Amino acid sequence: MARAPRSKLSREEARRRYIQLAEKVILKQVEEDARRLDREDDDGRVAVGPFARLSAEQVARLDEGRSRGAITNVFKSQRQFQLEAMALALEDPEVDALGPADPRGFDDAVAWVDAVATAESARGPIHEAEAVEGYAAGWVLWLGQVPYGIWSRSIAEPSMSEFRHSAERLEREAIRPALEHFGLEMRPPWTTMDLAAAMRSMIEGLWLNQCLTPEHPTSPGTPSVQGMRDSLRMIWQGATQPG
Repeated sequence: MARAPRSKLSREEARRRYIQLAEKVILKQVEEDARRLDREDDDGRVAVGPFARLSAEQVARLDEGRSRGAITNVFKSQRQFQLEAMALALEDPEVDALGPADPRGFDDAVAWVDAVATAESARGPIHEAEAVEGYAAGWVLWLGQVPYGIWSRSIAEPSMSEFRHSAERLEREAIRPALEHFGLEMRPPWTTMDLAAAMRSMIEGLWLNQCLTPEHPTSPGTPSVQGMRDSLRMIWQGATQPG
């Protein structure tokens, strides 16, 4: 077999080249795993991301007196345990736990928007917070699945369903009552659903920052909640006008 020609790349160029190739390999693996998750035959399906490493034995150690066998007796296999744990996280059972602040309790729209922003900031993930059960933990687990959603309908469909549900609820229970209560209307051509989708997108985008820092991303020393307040105010004030 002929030997491959010796590379003429410098050490740094070779390092960069191999890292770029590694990224392609990793993305291809994510795609393959995502497509396996959607397979029709259950034996071929796999959990992905952190759920692929979920161990029944680790879970059993958290439940005093239980064994790995007790868990596998319920789920039949560790693979099925992983799949069902992932499906439950994607279902987001706490989506209806808390509703947005009632605008009727506020004298002006800015104060109400600030209250919504404060509640949403606290509801989301916080940098270096303890890993405890709750909506924030569920959102972080979902975040770990997002790359697989590029190729997997099993992840994409429930994720977008949850987003639509949240936006529809914000529109129905908060935005429309707030417009009426504060004597405002939407600026053409925007609709209340446009505003709800923009606010939900901004909230989740700022949760990404909160995963990485407890501070405002561009103003060190300022708490992250201020970024949430400022951003939602700008969206609200840009989208509404006196009725």
